[in-house]
Amino acid sequence: MRLTDIAEGAASALITRYVKRAILAALVGIFAIVTLYYLSAAGLMALALTYGSLYAYLIMAGIYAVAALSAFAVFYATRNRTFVRQNAVGDAAGSMSPRNMQIAMLVEAVMLGYTLARKSGNKSII
Repeated sequence: MRLTDIAEGAASALITRYVKRAILAALVGIFAIVTLYYLSAAGLMALALTYGSLYAYLIMAGIYAVAALSAFAVFYATRNRTFVRQNAVGDAAGSMSPRNMQIAMLVEAVMLGYTLARKSGNKSII
């Protein structure tokens, strides 16, 4: 079994899983829309008997307007926010944790050692 066969099997299993989940989500969405339609029709009929047709339509429009504004407020409140940095050079060193600084220093030391080991002629650091 070649490496490409293993990768293809893993990718096809992952894609199949996501396609099945997407189809299921689409079906849930379709059924939710149909349910909303029938609930709206029943609510409109009940309101029309009580308040008349014009006021029933206005009440339903108000309910949907409040629902749309609520959904927009949630969407707006949960958006990704970008943070503005005051000083990119000063913040880079100041915002790193001591653990990350140690790792960065170790990586720099390894890179310097590798560079010095590759030099064949001049053995000085400077």
